[in-house]
Amino acid sequence: MLGERFRDTTPDASDDTRFSSENNAVTRNAMAASGLTNPNSFISDCELRADLPGYSSTTIRLDPSMNNSTVGIIMLHNRAKKAEGMVTAASLEVPAKARKEYEKGSEQLEKGNLPEAEKTLHKAIDEYPKFAEAWTRLGDLEQRRNNPDAAEKDYQEAISADPNLPLPYLRMAFLQATAKNWEDTRRLTEKLISLDPTDFPLAYYYNSVAQFNLQHLDKAESMALRAESMDKQHSEPRVELLLATICTAKGAYSAAADHYRTYLALVPNGPLTERIKTDMAKMEELAKSQTAQPPANK
Repeated sequence: MLGERFRDTTPDASDDTRFSSENNAVTRNAMAASGLTNPNSFISDCELRADLPGYSSTTIRLDPSMNNSTVGIIMLHNRAKKAEGMVTAASLEVPAKARKEYEKGSEQLEKGNLPEAEKTLHKAIDEYPKFAEAWTRLGDLEQRRNNPDAAEKDYQEAISADPNLPLPYLRMAFLQATAKNWEDTRRLTEKLISLDPTDFPLAYYYNSVAQFNLQHLDKAESMALRAESMDKQHSEPRVELLLATICTAKGAYSAAADHYRTYLALVPNGPLTERIKTDMAKMEELAKSQTAQPPANK
């Protein structure tokens, strides 16, 4: 289903269909074109990040078919600014020494020095055990080690320490989506959106995938459209593939073709280009068939 694509969209970072009739094959093809049905096609240990002093970088996990292709947009965040969204009251209580260790550990993590980052982040937590941001970074570290159980424990510690910090909810939602726990994904993203409705378009994206798998198509579509509208720089163009999949499932073939067309405009030479072109052509043919059908007798 849709959730298996999440390994390639982590922020720092299945294969049945839930619809009957002859359109099942179309839906499966749309999902496959979105890169959603083969979790083994991704290189989990290969990541792409930028390195610029004073800035932190988002991470793109690389697909083995991405050679000489557009892989997406890397976002840089000024470390002088709050990268996790809003500042919470609890975050203002962190002692200066713990904050210094946290910043050092975060920099070590961004450079890929996981053993030193782990030691430094634990120093920050020893200084201030309720340091939610440090717990979150430890969770990020465990994710890079492909240790989701340990990451989940760290994110839960972060949420327990500061229930108003948005970022650990996003990280937890990613883990739950990867595990196909759709109700938990929905719950976590809705909590995140209630805390910070403007800074995390991926929350709407993950929520949309959860809603789709819970068979709430209208809600899935509205959340995906919200993610699309918030992502002004198109850092996650595959939201268009998600929308195409939803529209296909709803029988809105013309709209599905439009979303495929938008994706191709954003990623003209990507690893999925030829498959997307094929599926777009299928949607266009189905849309023509719909238009040519005579109206039903009243």
